[in-house]
Amino acid sequence: MLPGADAALGAPPSGRARDGRLRVGNETGISDAIVVRSSLLTKEKLKPGLDLRLDTQQKVAVEIIGASKRLDWAFTRVDPVPWSAIGGQQGLGIVMTDAATPSVESLGMVVDGNALAVSNIGGMKSGSADVKVDGSTYTITGEATGADMKNPMAGMITKPFTVTVNCK
Repeated sequence: MLPGADAALGAPPSGRARDGRLRVGNETGISDAIVVRSSLLTKEKLKPGLDLRLDTQQKVAVEIIGASKRLDWAFTRVDPVPWSAIGGQQGLGIVMTDAATPSVESLGMVVDGNALAVSNIGGMKSGSADVKVDGSTYTITGEATGADMKNPMAGMITKPFTVTVNCK
């Protein structure tokens, strides 16, 4: 939070402590802080969701700005989703130079559960790709490196590939 910034009074376990201090934060469970009320707010009934202005030291709630109409959700657990449950998506993306003899700057693909890539940007190179042009047909061949998403801890894999695209 910036000096003089706004904060939101949180919901339990955030909220008012027994001694009158307040737990405030920008998001549920993230960057929470304990602050005291200024003398102007000692008799105010504060509820979770109120927007408060804090002093420049972020230690004293000095003003009620209003009530937010927002919902904060925090996930505590994300269940694993099998690849087949989301359609086993396949994908391909290629970025090439527009030179007369184009070259591949980057290529990313997901095929049969393998996330593979070729990159030749900024002096960093992984995998390889060659481009052949025949009229409006581009044939890109090479080897892409990546991971088997069914067993990502097995280490890097390398797979040969051929992509043919007809541009009209």
